[in-house]
Amino acid sequence: MKKFFLVLSAAALFTACNNEKEDADEKGMDKEQTAVTIKMPYTAAYSASFVMGNPDYATSIVQGSWKDWETNNLDNMKSWVADTVRVMHSDNTMVMGADSLMARWKSGRAKYSSVIDSVDAVIPVYSTDKKENWVLVWAREINTNLDGKIDTIAIMETWRINKDGKADMLLQYDRATRKK
Repeated sequence: MKKFFLVLSAAALFTACNNEKEDADEKGMDKEQTAVTIKMPYTAAYSASFVMGNPDYATSIVQGSWKDWETNNLDNMKSWVADTVRVMHSDNTMVMGADSLMARWKSGRAKYSSVIDSVDAVIPVYSTDKKENWVLVWAREINTNLDGKIDTIAIMETWRINKDGKADMLLQYDRATRKK
């Protein structure tokens, strides 16, 4: 974990620049940074202008979503998710609202006797042109069903963090990993 934050700190230092000042409160950041614009053969539909984001948001998402799911402590969700949260799950279903999300996740988690999460990377980013904070999570999950069957899933999540510091959107993608 220390290596990860060292890499994040180095990346933030690399992209930091003193010639453009942004409102730290609006951005949820303590440092002045200038976005690196990526030039590519396609125009990014959403944004291609990102800087490293607030690491506190990464911590709240991992401590909230991932740890609460693993420990089956989903009642903590209200502290880190917005009431108006919109979630696009990996099974192509959409859930809107914290209460609906809590019901969905409690029902889903009840199908497992055990969950072991392993987070590979957490990257907080800030879109300078959209003025939005995001947290990207790459992880693996080992689920043990109630009948003892074990499944391993690779998961990618993209969380948007609102101005109150709560998650208000989740885009989730996963795939079952194959054993060789």
